[in-house]
Amino acid sequence: MKRLQYIIWCSLLLFVASCEKDTEPINFAPVPVTGETSGITRFEAILSGTVTPHPDSPQGQKHNIYFLVSSMSSKLLEAVDTIPGTKKAENEYTLTLNNLKPGTTYYYSIESSSGHNAVRGAIKEFTTLSTDIPSVTLSLTSKTENSISISGKVIDEGGATITTKGFVYKAYTEGTNDPTITDGTIVARDSGENGSFTGAIKENILPETAYIIRAYATNNDHKTGYSKSITVTTDKLQVPSLTTGEASDLTAYSAILHAISLSDNGFTVTERGFCYSAESQTPTIDHPRVRSGLEGNEFTATVSSLEPAKTYYYRAYAINEKGIGYGDTKEFTLPKVQTLTLSPPKVSDITINDATVTSSINLPAGASILEKGICYSTSVLQPSIEDEHIADPSEGNSISVTLKELIEGQHYYVRSYAISRDGTFYSGPAEFTTVQTGLAEISNITLGDVNISSAALSAKITKDGGTNILGKGFCYSLNTESPTIDNSLVIDKSESMNINATLTELEEGKTYYTRAYATNKNGTAYSNAITFTTVQHYKPVVEELTEVEVNDDNATMKARLADNGGMSITECGFCWDSSSAEPDITRNKKVIATLKNGVFQAKLTGLAYNTSYHVRAYAVNGKGVGYSAYVIIKTGSSAKATIVNMAAGNPSPSTLDVSATVSADGGAEITERGFVYSSKGTPSVEECEKRIVMEGTVGDMSTTLTGLTGYTNYSIRAYAINKNGTTYSTTATARTKKTDPSIDDPAFPGTRTIK
Repeated sequence: MKRLQYIIWCSLLLFVASCEKDTEPINFAPVPVTGETSGITRFEAILSGTVTPHPDSPQGQKHNIYFLVSSMSSKLLEAVDTIPGTKKAENEYTLTLNNLKPGTTYYYSIESSSGHNAVRGAIKEFTTLSTDIPSVTLSLTSKTENSISISGKVIDEGGATITTKGFVYKAYTEGTNDPTITDGTIVARDSGENGSFTGAIKENILPETAYIIRAYATNNDHKTGYSKSITVTTDKLQVPSLTTGEASDLTAYSAILHAISLSDNGFTVTERGFCYSAESQTPTIDHPRVRSGLEGNEFTATVSSLEPAKTYYYRAYAINEKGIGYGDTKEFTLPKVQTLTLSPPKVSDITINDATVTSSINLPAGASILEKGICYSTSVLQPSIEDEHIADPSEGNSISVTLKELIEGQHYYVRSYAISRDGTFYSGPAEFTTVQTGLAEISNITLGDVNISSAALSAKITKDGGTNILGKGFCYSLNTESPTIDNSLVIDKSESMNINATLTELEEGKTYYTRAYATNKNGTAYSNAITFTTVQHYKPVVEELTEVEVNDDNATMKARLADNGGMSITECGFCWDSSSAEPDITRNKKVIATLKNGVFQAKLTGLAYNTSYHVRAYAVNGKGVGYSAYVIIKTGSSAKATIVNMAAGNPSPSTLDVSATVSADGGAEITERGFVYSSKGTPSVEECEKRIVMEGTVGDMSTTLTGLTGYTNYSIRAYAINKNGTTYSTTATARTKKTDPSIDDPAFPGTRTIK
């Protein structure tokens, strides 16, 4: 009760204290005076003013000094910028304004603020300077008979940024007005430093001609200023003078150009010729050009590699130390290509040293044949007139030539040709071989099906030796590496150039030598010898037995079928024994595997812990069982898992946090892990209040036990199960907290309710 009375008295005292009246500190306003504006330009101005403190102001009273500026409101009521002033001297302040707009009126006032109140000086105004036209100068740099070089400089930008600048000009006559950007020719410029720029007038400039020129500059206020004009007269022509002649001797790809040199104008010509273009109608030496000789006034040159049916523009040119002189521009259009087509050559009457070749020419209208004939070679697949060739002097579109003094038995390639105005045209190639009697020639033997007692063979007579084949077939032997017809043979009685036969009654598993043969009147020719071995069946060959994985009671093995023995594999797998060094599938354990791509693999199960086994891979075919060499494997052992760091904590009336670590799996896969708990004794997975299964195998695990009874002792154990059994952690004990009292709980005896 005394404590309650103390709290009430303290509350009353605080309430009374909070009701005392606030006292405002004394504050005397200073006297601000707006000063005049100085340093006014198009973009800047300097404001000034004074702020004199009140004589009764407390010592150390602070005031913030600002300038209020606006170009929108003469009473500084809208769009006002408040900018701190800079103290210049005692009670004197200034402000430099930048980035102002040219020709604009601004209103301003000085203001002093103490945080409690603010006082402002009179409102004044100023106007920035307006923009003007730029000021530009112009000077002549150099001139020639066909160019004028000039330079300009922007002296004053007119209070705005220069956006364009350059030069304008036009031809000068008495009374001509100064050129402008609307009636003169504008010249591009190259910018320099400090507003300077240069340019060169070259387009359509004539010798000994006067031109009036001005420099100009335009700013972003769209005002253009011009320099004083200058009048410049180009020099007398000093480059060579020429006249361009007509083109002649046009073909589809070339033309001969003509010109006359009129004068070198006092300076020696160092080069002359013609420049030409299919695109530009005023070609220069920057376009394709062809040089000519320097002797005589008249000169010519041939341009080639042109495109048929296309128009070209050309000019004669000559160069001396004063520059390049050009003749007038002329043009020519090339004709379409006179394409000659020739039929493939036909070769007949082939003898040992001669052959007749014929062809025909398809001649378009207006075309003529300058030469025709046959070209031939022993090595070039598509011979040309650069190789051996014979012309046909006859008239007309037919070609017929007899090739003489050829090499006996030589292979030749031939093409017909015809030459027209636009080049040399060829037929497709043909080939032939002159006659040569001799032995036949035979291709390599192709080996067909080979089984236990027979073999199919084929070959081809590539040349009959110039005479009839009298006999053909195959000869073979077990002992002679190059068998002849004196050994065993099989005859092919067909009349074709192919040789086909099957050797029969051969011995199983034997290697034979064989050659194809062909006989004509000059003797017997043989092919290269080949060998083959008849099929012999045997047990499978199994190799590369390896262990993939060895565990405590199982092992995975892998092997390769090296040879199926020539027969289908009916079964493959592995057999093993702990005592026999050569286990087999009839006496020992085995596992059957599946053969895939020559490899098979399987798992051996039911092995004993820590035991050595001899293992062999096997495969079965119709000849029996083939075994690999044995390998020795040794199984390991496994135990129950290991659990450490069992802990329980952070109790609430209905929950407990529990954690543990499965530190080892005992060498066997953990199939389940988790926690069990009980409030009635040590829990197990069989006897517990609840069993909580956790994901994972080895490593940390934690969870929160829920739904517990308040203020109750619990025993908790972590567990892990593998094939060797269930292992448990140490038992952790913990008590849940008491349940917090609730307004719905019964009151303690003797409790009274105070309203």
